[in-house]
Amino acid sequence: MGVNFDYAIDRRNTNCSKYDGMEASFGRNDLLPLWIADMDFPVPEAVTEALKKRAEHPVYGYNIFPKGYFEAFASWTERHHDWSPKSAWVCHTPGVLTALSTAILAFTQPGDPVLIQPPVYFPFQSTLEALGRTVLNNQLLYEDGHFSIDFADFEEKAKKAKLFIFCSPHNPSSRVWKREELERIEAVCRKNNLLVFSDEIHCDIVYQPNKHTVFANLSEWAREHCIIAMAPSKTFNLAGLEMSHITIPNKELREKFQYLLRYGLHVANGNSFGIAAAQAAYTHGEEWYRDLMAYLTGNIEFLDEALKKWIPQVKLVRPESTYIPLLDMEGLHMDSQELWDFMIQKAGVALHAGRTFGPGGEQFMRINVGTQRANLQLFIERLRTALARR
Repeated sequence: MGVNFDYAIDRRNTNCSKYDGMEASFGRNDLLPLWIADMDFPVPEAVTEALKKRAEHPVYGYNIFPKGYFEAFASWTERHHDWSPKSAWVCHTPGVLTALSTAILAFTQPGDPVLIQPPVYFPFQSTLEALGRTVLNNQLLYEDGHFSIDFADFEEKAKKAKLFIFCSPHNPSSRVWKREELERIEAVCRKNNLLVFSDEIHCDIVYQPNKHTVFANLSEWAREHCIIAMAPSKTFNLAGLEMSHITIPNKELREKFQYLLRYGLHVANGNSFGIAAAQAAYTHGEEWYRDLMAYLTGNIEFLDEALKKWIPQVKLVRPESTYIPLLDMEGLHMDSQELWDFMIQKAGVALHAGRTFGPGGEQFMRINVGTQRANLQLFIERLRTALARR
């Protein structure tokens, strides 16, 4: 039986960031929470059953990864992305950012320039700064509701960079990079012998007719010069279980990465419940996933049509992927601070400020559509009312 994604689940008082952490981030706890990137939907039933079964055993000691665990992940990527990573290539980290920090420490030195493409997932910049690396920005171009890569600038910055942190699909622009774009990126990286850390955590949340291409699948050179970061957290709403899969086909790179991960950071063993949940999701989550994608597609259609009808000065940047697209707020004629204050104090809505994603994000706010459609209706009503009173 399919999941009723319209059914509202009370998440308050469960120690979740989205609801219980709202006041710390926004100064109020009575806002409509459409910000942090997790969904308000129940996980696949098979995941719940796997967790119950694991909980029934009363000892939660150190783990190994069970037989079939990495094969379940590889089977999923083969079915959905035509990519079949060998189990030996895959490493575990609690999250993609743990893997990013490990890669920065393993393959760059303090002060080294590292290339990113803002407006982009903000921990890229903060992690680089915290680890003492130099941030190189290849700012995306925005025109006619669409983001694209400034390849002339990318080619110049790539000459200086020691590492390229690539977001594919891109957060927050929601772009699914076309194969020809990826091939141009690969050519520049190859020319400069540039290692690529490819954050592909959103690769499963892709809307038709778009298709995600794994960077490692582009060529033999790409395979041997990349680190591919994926996780079940966005796909199956498992962020709190902290499980990620980091694939490094190149043996020399993988061994260096794993050595630091295991002996320097000590985070390589996984946790009892995350292991059970991830394996169940990849093995039995197909039907739930297809229902999720249908519901998210409906939410995007609803939001796009409602904005065009009732609030045309706010435009949805039509997402090719992710459930956290951008809203283009330029038509409201407010600066980024005014937008922030207006959404909180007047509209009563918690969105993610576009400015936090770096240069080029100032006129946007990011909205989470991974919620009940009634919440998106409420968002339209609150924003419409607040603008009428303005």
